[in-house]
Amino acid sequence: MIIAYYVYMDNVANRYLTPEQAAERLQLGVETVYKWLRSGKLRGRRISHKAWRIAEVDLMSLIQGQNISELFFEQYLSEQGLGNADHHPEFPGATKIVDYRLLHNGKQLWFEVKEFDDDRKLFAGQKPGQVRVGAYDPYKGIRNKINDAWRKFRDYDRECCSLVLFNEGANNVHITSGNCVLGAMLGDITYSIPMDFEKGIETGPATKIFAGRGKMIHPHTKEPQNTTISAVITLERFPVGQHEARIRFANQEANEPVQLSWKERILMRQPQPSDAEVALRTVVYENPHAANPLPVDIFTGPFDERWGLVENRIDLTVIGPRMEDLKKRERELDLPFGPYKRYLERRKRAGFDTRPTGLRGTFA
Repeated sequence: MIIAYYVYMDNVANRYLTPEQAAERLQLGVETVYKWLRSGKLRGRRISHKAWRIAEVDLMSLIQGQNISELFFEQYLSEQGLGNADHHPEFPGATKIVDYRLLHNGKQLWFEVKEFDDDRKLFAGQKPGQVRVGAYDPYKGIRNKINDAWRKFRDYDRECCSLVLFNEGANNVHITSGNCVLGAMLGDITYSIPMDFEKGIETGPATKIFAGRGKMIHPHTKEPQNTTISAVITLERFPVGQHEARIRFANQEANEPVQLSWKERILMRQPQPSDAEVALRTVVYENPHAANPLPVDIFTGPFDERWGLVENRIDLTVIGPRMEDLKKRERELDLPFGPYKRYLERRKRAGFDTRPTGLRGTFA
């Protein structure tokens, strides 16, 4: 029965319903569904002034009484053969209940699963559907979740505890960016540039460093804090098919004898059913100051990644075989770069000077 449920989750992840269809599924009146949409009890997307669409996974979340992030986390554990985690288990002496407990090789692992769609702190003062324009702090939402998890884990100080983050609705939170997650944990990302101030020149390459405000470092004493949190884990639905399609299109263009116009590119790019492939994956960001580290033999799926301490720096320590192959093929085609960067890379390989015209000869 569990296997069938997870297959169903895969099938409903990208389907949408009208309020009338949702009301029929729930065996409720349509007005009740509209009331729930307006109040936020049922999540939906307003596509016009009067029309709503409801993701079937949001409807499943309401029926099951669990967040979408929890449903996908359970699905990931099932797909990776990690077994069934206990949902909201009790722990002797704890004043707060953590979302999941998983027994792995005889060791108890605890997970608090968070998402951002209904984060009132993140959207304070913003009405539903309202769009704001301006600067924002990319670390704020993640740091709020780390604070919330720390409060939950306060009575679990001798246990291995991890925070799991999932986000598909808040566009001012970037959990797929390692810089944002690590910056929220260890300090704002900045750069250190060695300089000879007498000559006014750089004396070495710029290096990336962590500045202040990191939640794993005390702001005043600069000593480790939040050592109960073993790792921050991001969970995402990775669009495998879209990445494969980019590689396929890039190879097709590379085999053309002349540069194609944008109309010719559109005609060439015929979609395939495999372009819709999506895989659940995790990225583990280890807390280098954790009192009880997360075991290294978990979260090692084909698309998973793991970042940890390597020779006094944070670096990629584990990458799944399918993700490694995908990134290798993308790098060979310069796909990680934007269009202008790819153009410069091609000119550089052809022997052209790619430095900006206004800066030539300005620096030693």
